Amino acid sequence: MHLFRLRPAVGAALVAVIPFLVVACGSDSPSGPTGSALKVTSVSPTSGSTTGGNSITISGTGFASDATVSVGGVPASGVVVSGSTSITAVTGLRTTAGAAEISVTTGGKTSTLANAFTFVAPSGANRAPVISAFRSIGSRNNQPSGFADIDETVQVLATVTDSETSNASLTYDWTAPGTLTPSGPTLTWKIPSSISGGTPATVTVGLKVTETFTEGGVTHTQSTSGSFPVRVHDSQNEILSAGTDFLLLFSDSTKSTNEVLHNFSTTCDGGKGRTNEANDTDQNRRLFLQNFAAARVVRRPPATFNFVHQGCFPSGRQQPNTDACSAYTVHWEVTYKSDGKKETADGIDYVSAVLENDRWLLCHSDFIGTATTTLTGETRSLTW
Repeated sequence: MHLFRLRPAVGAALVAVIPFLVVACGSDSPSGPTGSALKVTSVSPTSGSTTGGNSITISGTGFASDATVSVGGVPASGVVVSGSTSITAVTGLRTTAGAAEISVTTGGKTSTLANAFTFVAPSGANRAPVISAFRSIGSRNNQPSGFADIDETVQVLATVTDSETSNASLTYDWTAPGTLTPSGPTLTWKIPSSISGGTPATVTVGLKVTETFTEGGVTHTQSTSGSFPVRVHDSQNEILSAGTDFLLLFSDSTKSTNEVLHNFSTTCDGGKGRTNEANDTDQNRRLFLQNFAAARVVRRPPATFNFVHQGCFPSGRQQPNTDACSAYTVHWEVTYKSDGKKETADGIDYVSAVLENDRWLLCHSDFIGTATTTLTGETRSLTW
């Protein structure tokens, strides 16, 4: 008896294996998406104020991280998706009371629950806060309200009253460029070191005061807004530039007295400062020919401030009723018209300034120095 071992053909083996592989692969495949469909089922609480600001929790299915919410057609803020079944949000301001729908949009799809939320309007019996006044306190003595400088820290104070709510229970939202440190109705404000568009400029400080109150079991908010315009200057530069301009014009014999004094106030200290400077300039033009090319005027910063006070002239003489003082190292060279004698003058010129109609104007000028005769070297004290 002969035993035969059957050897299957190669083609037959492949046919047997391929179906096995196909079946095994199909059994491991996912059957399809498992996420729930987007649906809003409820909201809590079911009512809130037309003034907005009420926190709500929305329940449902299919919520995702890109979800947005609207209540009664008004976009909600502060949307937080806690999971696929819960969203928290804050209602917005709505102009009309009544039933409203809740809508959630995510992944390009929207689910809406009709008449899910009721907007309730306040009765009007509770009155809004009142902002009756603003004022500012600067960093210098007697600094006027509404005036400030770049890079200065000032306080802005609002007078706020509310018939039903204490000031401490109100919410204050201050706005302005720079660094703001609010404390209720008082703002500590560090003004920026530069203002867009240059100075002087009007910079507006804004304040929104919000009251929160409960009426009929619904929490309402109401706000009042006010603004305070502040004229912001770069006083150091404005004053020192005006003083330099005056002294350089004085150094030029071709300039008339009126040209020299164009930055002087006609009313500061009763106009005495300008009158005195006009007399000095007229006398200079009569007696001397100035060598303008040799003149030197160097600022001695900083300008100092003491609003509505005596000037800072160091010799005991006063420059009354001024707001600021500046000083300059000066050198002049002149030729006497009478005999051709040449003389130099070196010293410090003290120039006071006053803030008038939102502009820094000069008030007084006093020179303390030494005159030297060029030919002999003889010196003498010189003041004017």
